[in-house]
Amino acid sequence: MLSLYTVFRAVSMFLSIIEWAIVIYCVLSWFQPRFRAFYLLRQFIQPFVSPFQKLSMKMSRYFNAPIDFTCLFAILGIQILQRLWWVLYRLLALRVF
Repeated sequence: MLSLYTVFRAVSMFLSIIEWAIVIYCVLSWFQPRFRAFYLLRQFIQPFVSPFQKLSMKMSRYFNAPIDFTCLFAILGIQILQRLWWVLYRLLALRVF
C-alpha cells in the first residue's frame, strides 16, 4: 500500500520532470534543431504548454513584441500547482494523522 506522502511525492516529481522538459525544449528551440528527439519532446510538453498560448498571444500583442511567453507561463503555472499540491498534502496529513 502506498503512503499518502509517496503519492504526493510521485506527482511532484512528475511535475518537476515536465518543468525541466519545458526548459530543455526552450533552450533547444533557440538552435532550431531538426532531430527526432526534439520533436518527441515537443509532443510531450504540448499538452502542458497549449493552455497558455492564448495568454501569450495577448501579452505579445499588448507589448507589441514578437516574444513567445508560452513556456514561461507554463513553468510558472506548474510551480504554482506544485506549491498548491503540497499545501493540499499538509491539509490532508493533518486530517488523517
